[in-house]
Amino acid sequence: MKEYCGLLHNMSAPPKSVVKYEGLSGLASLGSPGGSGVTGVSFKNNKYLFGKPVRFEVAKEWKGLSHLELLQQLHRQSQLDISEDAKADPEKHLTTLINQCANALPLPEGCAVIAWHTSHEVIWSDPLTALAILSKCTQEIWLRSKSPSLISALQLRTVSLLIPPNFVSQLPKTQC
Repeated sequence: MKEYCGLLHNMSAPPKSVVKYEGLSGLASLGSPGGSGVTGVSFKNNKYLFGKPVRFEVAKEWKGLSHLELLQQLHRQSQLDISEDAKADPEKHLTTLINQCANALPLPEGCAVIAWHTSHEVIWSDPLTALAILSKCTQEIWLRSKSPSLISALQLRTVSLLIPPNFVSQLPKTQC
């Protein structure tokens, strides 16, 4: 005798739920397909951005550095000594520093990542803040609660976040 379970009937079927966000759809216009069949998307002038773009970057020389070398660079710039605990587990120490820095930033829990441009203001020029942003973002979003990824931070190297209007007033007026 065989027993059948009613829940197994759609094990290989794709989900039927669709999630869409159209809050910024007014900024994009969909073109007609070209000869290749690919539809072009164009964006209106960024003066209509809802918020303020802020750029973060780390020096290209930092790419390829080990965790200990990153820690040494950070401590060299802030002129602090590296403890023996930090030398024993530099990745853990860097993660702690990055999380502390990210938690101290006057930003929302998440921000949209936008295409960076040299015209975007760099408010925080210190490398730890840049690592706190770059290590906690993907190509689309920065999340304060994301686990830091130093590999992706050094691969991205430069990113701009779109800071929502409610948080723009909390940003420092001059570079830190």
